[in-house]
Amino acid sequence: SGADPETLLQESEIGSLVDDWLAQLSERQRSVIERRYGLNGADVATLDAIASDLGLTRERVRQIQMEALSKLRKRIAQDGLSPDSLL
Repeated sequence: SGADPETLLQESEIGSLVDDWLAQLSERQRSVIERRYGLNGADVATLDAIASDLGLTRERVRQIQMEALSKLRKRIAQDGLSPDSLL
């Protein structure tokens, strides 16, 4: 891969932080975020695709995504990181 150890370490630290943050979300919020952003091995999915899988409207999925991101931003700020650098 050619990445230096420091970069790999940072990525794995970010990865474990992301896991911690996602653990703060409801199962539905987490599943929407994982699929929207392709986290934890999920394929990146559109709002429409997620909506049809979950049996929800596209607008409802968008609301869940916004709620989840808002919750994540608060949590990230508590951890002393800048949300803009990550989300």
